[in-house]
Amino acid sequence: MLHSLHVRDLALIGTAELRFDRGLNVLSGATGGGKSLVVTAMKLLRGEKASAELVRHGAAELRIDAEFHLGEGPRWEPVLARVREVCGGLPQDAPLVVTRIVDARGRSSVRIDGRPATLRDLRELGEHLIEIHGQGDSRALMRPETQAEALDAFGGTVALRLAFGAALARARAARQRLDDAAGNARERLARAEFLRFQLAEMEDIGLEAGELEACEAEHQVLAHLDRMRELLTTTLDAIGDAEPSASELVARAERALVEASAIDRRLTEAAEQLAEARVQLDEAARTVQSRLADLDLDPARLGALEDRLATLRRALARFGPTEAEFLARRQAVVAELATHDAESSSPEALEAELRGALDELAGAARKLLRARRKAAPAFVANIERELADLGMADTKVEVRFDDELPPPAVLLERASPFGPSPLDLAVRVNPGEPFTSMRDTASGGETARIVLAIKKCLADQDRVPFVVFDEIDAEIGGRLGLQVGRKLRDVARDHQVLIVTHLPQVAAFADAHWKVDKLVKDGRTYTTVARLDAPAVERELAAMSVGEGADPSAVAEARRLVARARGGEAKTAQGE
Repeated sequence: MLHSLHVRDLALIGTAELRFDRGLNVLSGATGGGKSLVVTAMKLLRGEKASAELVRHGAAELRIDAEFHLGEGPRWEPVLARVREVCGGLPQDAPLVVTRIVDARGRSSVRIDGRPATLRDLRELGEHLIEIHGQGDSRALMRPETQAEALDAFGGTVALRLAFGAALARARAARQRLDDAAGNARERLARAEFLRFQLAEMEDIGLEAGELEACEAEHQVLAHLDRMRELLTTTLDAIGDAEPSASELVARAERALVEASAIDRRLTEAAEQLAEARVQLDEAARTVQSRLADLDLDPARLGALEDRLATLRRALARFGPTEAEFLARRQAVVAELATHDAESSSPEALEAELRGALDELAGAARKLLRARRKAAPAFVANIERELADLGMADTKVEVRFDDELPPPAVLLERASPFGPSPLDLAVRVNPGEPFTSMRDTASGGETARIVLAIKKCLADQDRVPFVVFDEIDAEIGGRLGLQVGRKLRDVARDHQVLIVTHLPQVAAFADAHWKVDKLVKDGRTYTTVARLDAPAVERELAAMSVGEGADPSAVAEARRLVARARGGEAKTAQGE
């Protein structure tokens, strides 16, 4: 169960803490007081989108903390599995704490059992913990895809629908590849010819990694050849060819210092340094001699090198601008040509792929239709039974969808991820009248009761432990309020339920009643949430019936309403 919910700096809520009971929890309050903010907090716990506008003005962030007491059995298996995956284990003798933080820039952070987690983790966990049915569900249930989801949720065929949707996506992707191969043949051929032309040019150039740098270095030398000969000759004369040369002078100094170090050992290191200097001078002389010999080049080498540099620079201007980018471009052209040639040469393979995908799609469609046909009668019977309890005993419901599969090509065109053909819930409210689509039902109150009946059926099948109903009784009058309240109490036997309501007849069934108020303190507006004791519940029910400032007779009537909702005899106001 959801044990407690702590909200801080969410819009008009500065801070609020709700400790929920098992069973039916009711939230009431004046319109505009902030009841929807509690539902918003629940949505944030489910991982739904958040925006910076939700953060209370002047606050750095909003924070939602929820404590869940985990249970055992089939309902909790997906929850426990997800907690183990995210946290590496289960809380030991403590509630599971889930935290959602949204900062003033709209950025979210999540913690599950004290460990950092992602929004995806929160969404996957939240969908197993909290189910929210809002005011928009009446409109949503008019859509064929939502009705398909409802039937599948009741009948346990969600996995088959998802498999069908995946098969449909694969078949359409296969058809697109085949269409691309056939419809763009001319463009693909022109592209291939262009790529081959580019590749031929790049291969004719024959650029190798590091070649540009090597050519530029060699050109630098050849462009200053006479000066290089002069400088190297001067260097060699000084260190190797002079009489005496620098190397010979250092050798003399080394011999003298070695003899001196035999007398004064403190000169040993200096003698060693001279020895190293002589070795380095000899090595430098050999390097200069070798480089000077290399300068005796073919006079035409400079012209050939300048031509090669010009060719490379033109190539890099077209295919570069860097050498690395040129080489990467050549590799990419080779890869694209290989892919193009493979696709161009295998239309039969693409056709075979499409045939296989269509066979898979038809198989998935047959399984889904067969399962929906089996689930539909029980779905309809359950809805009709719930409607009878809501004062619509004569209402009949039927599920309409095509029984026969069309040919694969037609199926590919007409199907949606929600099924081979649109699904429609049809309703006959009055005996003797024809069935009409649910979206054509005129009465808002009738529609609201049908939605509530469907939600009750889904709640019976649903394994989600905490269910939120956000004013789904908005178009239901007080006359049916007790029936609605009983229906919600039934749901609350197997679920923990929170309903946001304006009907005292519904609120009378509460195991715990919370009231939302709005007040101004120190020039700022605050939304507060408080749990009501028994006398406060009676006053709130009276206010919900006749408005604020209800007289004692209205309070007494509220007391009788609570007694009736709880199955007791109505008390009178006398002697109380």
